Amino acid sequence: MLGNRPEVEEAPDGRLTTEPKRINVAISPEMVRALEYVIEREGVTLTEALRRLVGYGDFVYRAVRERREQLLLSGSDGTKEVVLL
Repeated sequence: MLGNRPEVEEAPDGRLTTEPKRINVAISPEMVRALEYVIEREGVTLTEALRRLVGYGDFVYRAVRERREQLLLSGSDGTKEVVLL
């Protein structure tokens, strides 16, 4: 594994694949609550809730940091911009 990137392997048919990696991390109580919220609302496993939240975070991060896009949330309270610190 190079840095935080998963190892890329070539499948017998020539396709590149990444194998899932098991990690062990300490998370804050707020992160636990976020995972529990997704588990309860979506009816998914802890693993799937984590995958979804990481995927959402990756989407937002790449949009704002890499593509320099502006993300806006619109609702009954008006429009707010998503800002990454």
